[in-house]
Amino acid sequence: MAETAKLDINIRPDVSKVERKRLRREGYLLGNISRKGMDSVAIAVKLEEFHRALKNYGRNAVFTLSGDDNTNYNVMVKDVVVTPPAYDFIHVDFHEVSLTETVKADVAIRFVGAEFVEAKRLIINRLMDVIPVKGLPQDIPDDITIEVTKMELGDSVSIADVKFPEGITPDIETDQMVLTINEAKTQAEETKSETVETESETETV
Repeated sequence: MAETAKLDINIRPDVSKVERKRLRREGYLLGNISRKGMDSVAIAVKLEEFHRALKNYGRNAVFTLSGDDNTNYNVMVKDVVVTPPAYDFIHVDFHEVSLTETVKADVAIRFVGAEFVEAKRLIINRLMDVIPVKGLPQDIPDDITIEVTKMELGDSVSIADVKFPEGITPDIETDQMVLTINEAKTQAEETKSETVETESETETV
């Protein structure tokens, strides 16, 4: 079982604009906890502590939120709202989970050995960035590793080829392709291809 991240939160009975501004000035990140069949709970958590927990435990971690009303919630991050250009967090949505019930999540893909593929003048054609999975909340990984070090031109990886952690299964058809290994084009080849496409478009006008 993965370690659960712990965060102290303030329950927000007052959701007025004035109160929201005050909390943000004091370094709080505002948020909500959605609960199945129940009203959502408005909360505030220290922004710095949330940043630290997200960095240490990952986006798919289970968080235990301890309220100032002595109520605890087991949750996962549903969505984080950011604002450009600095992309600061301005709001977080959690959803309550049961540690004994299966959940669904999108897990990022991490490629290992990409530099060895590129050294062969090949490229990794990524056909998906995340893999939909299902499992118990505490078993959901932050990423799934795919080893590409020894892959050659024409090789490919499908969902069926991916090694999932114990207790985790894909929530997608296993014949779906994750990546293919293609030949890298040189700058001259790319220029020639673009020229041919331009000439073709001109002829059809």
